[in-house]
Amino acid sequence: MKHTKKFLTLIFAVIFLAGLAIADVSAQQRRGSGRLVQRPVIVRQYYVRRHNPFWYWNSWRYNPYYDPYYYDPYLAAQRQRYYLERELAGNKEELRKHLTKYRADGVITAKERKELDDDYRDVARSQRKLAEFNRRY
Repeated sequence: MKHTKKFLTLIFAVIFLAGLAIADVSAQQRRGSGRLVQRPVIVRQYYVRRHNPFWYWNSWRYNPYYDPYYYDPYLAAQRQRYYLERELAGNKEELRKHLTKYRADGVITAKERKELDDDYRDVARSQRKLAEFNRRY
C-alpha cells in the first residue's frame, strides 16, 4: 500500500511535467494564417480599501456590534451634543450671512424679512433643543 501511493504520485508527477513541456503556454501570441500576431498586455491597477471596523465586509450594511457609540451611553450623549452644537452654529452662521447681505443696501424687503424671521426661528429652535439636551444630560 505504501509503495502504491508513491508509485501513483510518481506517475502523476511525470504526466504533469510532460503536459507542461508539451503545452503551448504562450497566451500573448496567436498564430494565424502564417504570421505571428502579438497581443497587448493589459495591466490593471487594483485598489484595496482599508478595513473599517464599523462596517461589514460588504460595506453597505451598518454593523452596530463594532460601533462604540451604539453601546456606550456616554459616547452617544457626546455625539448627540456635538450634532446639536453644530446645528446651532450652522443656523447662527446662516443668520449672520443673511443679516450682512440684507443690511448691505439699507432696506429690508418683505421677502427678506420673512427669510430673516425663518432664520431667527431656526436659531431659537436649535437653542431650545440644545438647552433641553443639556438639562437631561
